[in-house]
Amino acid sequence: MLKAFIYKDFLHLLRDKKEVLMLLAMPFILISILGFAFGGSGNNGLSLHTHVAVVDEGSLEEGLEQLQEWMGSQGIPESAQQPILMTARETSLPEVLINNVMKKNLTDLVTIDEVSDTNAAVESTKYAGVIKISAEYRLETWKSQFFDEPTNLQLELLLNRDKGLEASVVSDIVEKVTEQLRLQTVLTKEAHANNQLSLDLPSLLEIDGEKVALDGKKPVNSFEYFAVGMSTMFALYVISFVAGYAYYEKTTFVYDRILLSNTSPFIYATSKWISAVFISYLQLCILYGLAALVYKVYWSDLLAFFILTFFFSLVIGSMTVLITALSYRYNTNQISSIFSAFLVSVFAFIGGSFASWREFSDTMYQMGSFTPNGAALQGYVKILSGGGLSDITPNLWSLTVLSVLMLVIAIPCYPRRRSN
Repeated sequence: MLKAFIYKDFLHLLRDKKEVLMLLAMPFILISILGFAFGGSGNNGLSLHTHVAVVDEGSLEEGLEQLQEWMGSQGIPESAQQPILMTARETSLPEVLINNVMKKNLTDLVTIDEVSDTNAAVESTKYAGVIKISAEYRLETWKSQFFDEPTNLQLELLLNRDKGLEASVVSDIVEKVTEQLRLQTVLTKEAHANNQLSLDLPSLLEIDGEKVALDGKKPVNSFEYFAVGMSTMFALYVISFVAGYAYYEKTTFVYDRILLSNTSPFIYATSKWISAVFISYLQLCILYGLAALVYKVYWSDLLAFFILTFFFSLVIGSMTVLITALSYRYNTNQISSIFSAFLVSVFAFIGGSFASWREFSDTMYQMGSFTPNGAALQGYVKILSGGGLSDITPNLWSLTVLSVLMLVIAIPCYPRRRSN
């Protein structure tokens, strides 16, 4: 019976093309985008190439002049203006996005055309996206960044719906670079508030392909880091997939028929746990296999890698049982939906999928180690930097505790009888 339940879950996954794309294609696309955007130095290029038009109604120098004039009108002394102007020059989003990322690091993926007519660019079939920068954008952004002035101005991105994949790539690039720059800005403000050294934003946004070596071992490049960051993040979506399908079985009375056949609810819960473990383990192996083939992401200790992947998959299975139990207990699929729409992003942020907390904040790094994806990510990075099984033992213990804790919480919540 248990084998039949697991086989049924795998068949459902294979028939759901959208879910397969979510679990495999999307993380690999993001690994490619972020790896190239933040300095990956792989020899293999992307076969995809897209054209982007940029309509810039202002310029960096004009924006800096406007900012200087505005600060003068506000009575800010010149001695205080110079550091702000210098930081503004280094952190200007249009220059970081277009010059540092797209023109410098993504030449094999994106071609930038600077144009003056927005309407013509939007109507053209050549461009997957049009980035429009208003004349006031830089000034208003800096006023918000340095002086907390409210602003409604945003970088305008117009996408060509006829170029679905290319437009999606452009959208992801803009979104991820924007998120990264905002994160660096927040960290810089926090550093200034705590009288710490200011972060070197240009070097953080223009990673040269190598990250800081851990404990004197081999450094980890951007492709390696984002391979584990995106893979551990998207493994969490297995939870919402299996739990969502389990709730669908409840609404269609499949679960009731299973109970009527004298099958224990815990056998059914066990099948969901095993299905989630197998699916996430297979997903991670495929993603890391592709990363090894395309971007040469190799593991110094394969045994440690497979053991860590298995322990992480155990946590995915336990969280799946917990979400399923809560969905059954409260008779709603909203718990699974909230997990995939909101909590996955929270776990990814705290766990370090978007940025290496070890370089920015020891507190956030420690917090990340208490999340399932963060504990796994930190273990993977240790292996990539030359560590072995003994180095990831603390991470394995963290994953074990999390897995057991999730099951302990889930068991009392799981309904033992058919619901009306």
